[in-house]
Amino acid sequence: MKPLFYENPVALHPQTLAGAALADPLDYGFARDTNIIPISLNEIPLAAQAYPIAFTIDGGVRPVAVVGVRDDENLFVDSRGRWADNAYVPAYVRRYPFILGEQDGGEFVTLCIDHCPRVLVAEGRGKALFQGEEPTGLVKRAFEFCQSYRAMEAATGPFIEALIEHALLDARVATISMPDGGEIRLAGFATLDEGKLRGLSDEVFLEFRRKGWLKAIYAQLQSTLNWNLLADRLVSVQT
Repeated sequence: MKPLFYENPVALHPQTLAGAALADPLDYGFARDTNIIPISLNEIPLAAQAYPIAFTIDGGVRPVAVVGVRDDENLFVDSRGRWADNAYVPAYVRRYPFILGEQDGGEFVTLCIDHCPRVLVAEGRGKALFQGEEPTGLVKRAFEFCQSYRAMEAATGPFIEALIEHALLDARVATISMPDGGEIRLAGFATLDEGKLRGLSDEVFLEFRRKGWLKAIYAQLQSTLNWNLLADRLVSVQT
């Protein structure tokens, strides 16, 4: 299964991508048709300022920013591909169209790019990817960012494992009240159970504190106040 947003990731190589350049500007239109965006552990406090934060259930547990109340609709990307002002843009989005490809042995060492018309244009019409056989600064920075992103994901794994181990996640259905009196229900996700958090032993709680996880935990709990803000945003987008 291809990662979210990516149509055809291919290895960045000067021969296979000869004559191609990166579209400039590349807007956020590629992120318009989803209502959840993957985020990492250290992004939770930032993302929680704008979005409800939840955890996926199907396909593995991971934190996500909920950016829409209906499937295939991101309320933070407008018709021109612009992300909403003053709303945090997740690293998963900022990484696109680059991604690290997995090699034999499970190592992510090859930088790839999404090979599709919205990303690649003719050389001279966008940002150069290579100068002769050498990658440009753009490509080098993309590789560094993708490596940093992998490190962020790796740091998220133990946090998720601990939440599962201590049964702190609870499957929920969010009911969002619309201004017209109607309701929209979102299912298929989990949130932290505040009661179970209070029931943690002192030893486990101190372990969470030592590992720096409490900031993300409290931010996720606080982010539940953003659910109805999504409804307000839906109304403002439709009018």
